[in-house]
Amino acid sequence: MGSFPKILFVHDYRPEARIVADLIRQMFLGYPVDKINWWHCRQTPLYEQPDLRAASVHGFRMPEKLVPHVRLTGAKSFLLENLWAPLAARHLERTIATVKPDLVAALLFGWSVPVLRRARLPAGQRLHVSLWDFPDTNGMRKVLGESRSRRFVEDIFSLVRRADSFDGISPAMLEEIQARTGRADGLLIHSGFEPHHLQALENSPDTRAPGDVIRLAFVGTIISESDFRKVIAALEKVRLSLSQKVVLEFFGGRNYRHRPWFNPDWMIEHPLFTDQELIGSLRHCDWGIVVMDPEGGDLRYSRFSFSNKIGTCLCAGVPVLGFGHPQTSLGQIMREQHLGKFTSGSEPASLEKFLLESLQTPEPRRIFRDDILRSARTEFNAAEMRARLWRLWGVR
Repeated sequence: MGSFPKILFVHDYRPEARIVADLIRQMFLGYPVDKINWWHCRQTPLYEQPDLRAASVHGFRMPEKLVPHVRLTGAKSFLLENLWAPLAARHLERTIATVKPDLVAALLFGWSVPVLRRARLPAGQRLHVSLWDFPDTNGMRKVLGESRSRRFVEDIFSLVRRADSFDGISPAMLEEIQARTGRADGLLIHSGFEPHHLQALENSPDTRAPGDVIRLAFVGTIISESDFRKVIAALEKVRLSLSQKVVLEFFGGRNYRHRPWFNPDWMIEHPLFTDQELIGSLRHCDWGIVVMDPEGGDLRYSRFSFSNKIGTCLCAGVPVLGFGHPQTSLGQIMREQHLGKFTSGSEPASLEKFLLESLQTPEPRRIFRDDILRSARTEFNAAEMRARLWRLWGVR
């Protein structure tokens, strides 16, 4: 690959913001920095060393007082949609005229959606869009309101129809796009193994003898704390019935140690790690925990989205303990791939039975190793997914 198109990537946040998804970083891994340009509209106090950089960064800042969080969300969203978004769209148009990109690429989520929908692209301007979440989930409807969240969804499908190419994060997402737009040419993109992750796993067979501690890992953000607390409550009981000590380790620097449910007797929270440090630490764990909407309370999110936690755990050779509704993307991938153990139970007795049986599994990393490696070479092969995406972008 020697010819790389100049890209203007449209996203709510700057490239070095911590809130930028790891999957975006994987999409651009190895892409020439001088060919990446960025447009954003949101601010965050959380930044980190920029492993994702751009030749130029352009922003049209959303006024902080208008960001809809808890109070006056309807009024703030109205002002953003009808006053700020048209101005932001004009700024995006001017940025495109200045940068003159070969391709405009955008993650269709948040307030960049109505901005991009309003922007008038130059004749012949190529457009690629990525859809990883719908804006009519429970949380988004609470902020945007029912009618506005539906408009955002319609904006998304309108953008998919006019895009030259697009990708989705799960098979269910691509099926929904086809049902709503008629397009069946989307590319599946989600988190996966980088070549060095795969090589390290292939060259390091897990020969550890069973120890006195069962180490469980939770990576990143807790999506539903109420669902997660049910798993914690079941673990609290089950750990007392096991001969081995159970330790739950949190990775991602989310300050969970300040939550009322955090028990330092058997929980540890690590600071924010680099990718290499995170994978190295996870290799000492026996299971990764992924909780995704066990009661089906927000299937618009959990059916179409894809948890990056799965790929992160698997990269370290850690099998997954999955808790979710059968229709979630987690339930689907756990049924299709032998990557650990999965339950759709949500009642205390069911959770305790599942955990007791699972945590008594001898040497889980060894048992699931071959299946994890198989998935790493196929379903979770990040290099192959990235190469297919870049070909859609026009890389030659």
